[in-house]
Amino acid sequence: MRLKKAAPSPQVASPREVSVTETLIRTVILVALTLAFASVFRFWQPAIKAAQHIAGTSVWQELYSLFHIDSGVGREQLILTGIMVACFMLALAVQSVGFLIFRKFRKNRA
Repeated sequence: MRLKKAAPSPQVASPREVSVTETLIRTVILVALTLAFASVFRFWQPAIKAAQHIAGTSVWQELYSLFHIDSGVGREQLILTGIMVACFMLALAVQSVGFLIFRKFRKNRA
Protein backbone atom coordinates (compact mmCIF):
# COMPACT_ATOMS: atom_id res chain seq x y z
CA MET A 1 0.00 0.00 0.00
CA ARG A 2 1.40 3.29 -1.03
CA LEU A 3 0.67 6.50 0.91
CA LYS A 4 0.31 9.73 -0.91
CA LYS A 5 2.07 12.73 0.47
CA ALA A 6 -0.18 15.61 1.28
CA ALA A 7 0.39 18.69 -0.78
CA PRO A 8 2.10 21.40 1.21
CA SER A 9 -0.36 23.93 2.46
CA PRO A 10 0.07 27.37 0.96
CA GLN A 11 1.46 29.83 3.43
CA VAL A 12 0.59 33.44 3.35
CA ALA A 13 3.74 35.48 3.31
CA SER A 14 3.52 38.77 5.10
CA PRO A 15 4.69 41.78 3.14
CA ARG A 16 7.31 42.55 5.75
CA GLU A 17 8.22 40.96 9.05
CA VAL A 18 8.03 43.26 12.05
CA SER A 19 11.10 43.24 14.28
CA VAL A 20 11.06 43.04 18.05
CA THR A 21 12.55 46.53 18.22
CA GLU A 22 9.77 47.95 16.05
CA THR A 23 7.16 46.20 18.19
CA LEU A 24 8.67 47.69 21.36
CA ILE A 25 8.76 51.16 19.80
CA ARG A 26 5.11 50.83 18.74
CA THR A 27 4.18 49.71 22.25
CA VAL A 28 5.97 52.63 23.89
CA ILE A 29 4.33 55.07 21.48
CA LEU A 30 0.90 53.54 22.14
CA VAL A 31 1.33 53.75 25.92
CA ALA A 32 2.63 57.33 25.70
CA LEU A 33 -0.30 58.42 23.51
CA THR A 34 -2.77 56.71 25.83
CA LEU A 35 -1.33 58.48 28.87
CA ALA A 36 -1.23 61.80 27.01
CA PHE A 37 -4.91 61.51 26.09
CA ALA A 38 -5.78 60.39 29.63
CA SER A 39 -4.00 63.43 31.09
CA VAL A 40 -6.39 65.62 29.10
CA PHE A 41 -9.20 64.30 31.31
CA ARG A 42 -7.22 65.33 34.37
CA PHE A 43 -6.23 68.85 33.39
CA TRP A 44 -8.61 70.17 30.69
CA GLN A 45 -11.92 71.38 32.09
CA PRO A 46 -14.07 70.74 28.97
CA ALA A 47 -12.93 67.09 28.92
CA ILE A 48 -13.78 66.73 32.60
CA LYS A 49 -17.26 68.14 31.97
CA ALA A 50 -17.73 65.81 28.98
CA ALA A 51 -16.78 62.77 31.08
CA GLN A 52 -19.20 63.86 33.82
CA HIS A 53 -21.95 64.32 31.25
CA ILE A 54 -21.37 60.86 29.75
CA ALA A 55 -21.26 59.28 33.22
CA GLY A 56 -24.66 60.84 33.93
CA THR A 57 -26.41 59.39 30.89
CA SER A 58 -28.95 56.63 31.18
CA VAL A 59 -26.78 54.31 29.09
CA TRP A 60 -23.92 54.70 31.55
CA GLN A 61 -26.31 54.17 34.47
CA GLU A 62 -27.33 50.88 32.84
CA LEU A 63 -23.68 49.81 32.95
CA TYR A 64 -23.76 50.18 36.73
CA SER A 65 -26.71 47.79 36.84
CA LEU A 66 -25.18 45.41 34.31
CA PHE A 67 -21.96 45.07 36.34
CA HIS A 68 -23.79 45.17 39.71
CA ILE A 69 -21.94 48.27 40.89
CA ASP A 70 -23.50 49.80 43.98
CA SER A 71 -20.68 51.71 45.66
CA GLY A 72 -19.21 55.09 44.83
CA VAL A 73 -15.75 53.57 44.52
CA GLY A 74 -17.06 51.03 42.00
CA ARG A 75 -18.71 53.79 39.98
CA GLU A 76 -15.51 55.82 39.96
CA GLN A 77 -13.51 52.78 38.86
CA LEU A 78 -15.93 52.15 35.99
CA ILE A 79 -15.68 55.77 34.88
CA LEU A 80 -11.86 55.61 34.97
CA THR A 81 -11.92 52.33 33.07
CA GLY A 82 -14.15 53.90 30.42
CA ILE A 83 -11.83 56.88 30.10
CA MET A 84 -8.77 54.64 29.73
CA VAL A 85 -10.44 52.40 27.14
CA ALA A 86 -11.55 55.45 25.15
CA CYS A 87 -8.05 56.95 25.37
CA PHE A 88 -6.48 53.65 24.28
CA MET A 89 -8.81 53.35 21.28
CA LEU A 90 -8.06 56.95 20.27
CA ALA A 91 -4.31 56.36 20.70
CA LEU A 92 -4.52 53.21 18.60
CA ALA A 93 -6.31 55.09 15.82
CA VAL A 94 -3.80 57.97 15.92
CA GLN A 95 -0.88 55.55 15.92
CA SER A 96 -2.29 53.57 12.99
CA VAL A 97 -2.82 56.71 10.91
CA GLY A 98 0.62 57.97 11.89
CA PHE A 99 2.30 54.75 10.76
CA LEU A 100 0.40 54.78 7.47
CA ILE A 101 1.57 58.33 6.81
CA PHE A 102 5.12 57.43 7.88
CA ARG A 103 5.22 54.40 5.55
CA LYS A 104 3.86 56.40 2.64
CA PHE A 105 6.40 59.18 3.29
CA ARG A 106 9.20 56.62 3.61
CA LYS A 107 8.13 54.82 0.43
CA ASN A 108 8.10 58.09 -1.54
CA ARG A 109 11.61 58.96 -0.39
CA ALA A 110 13.02 55.57 -1.40
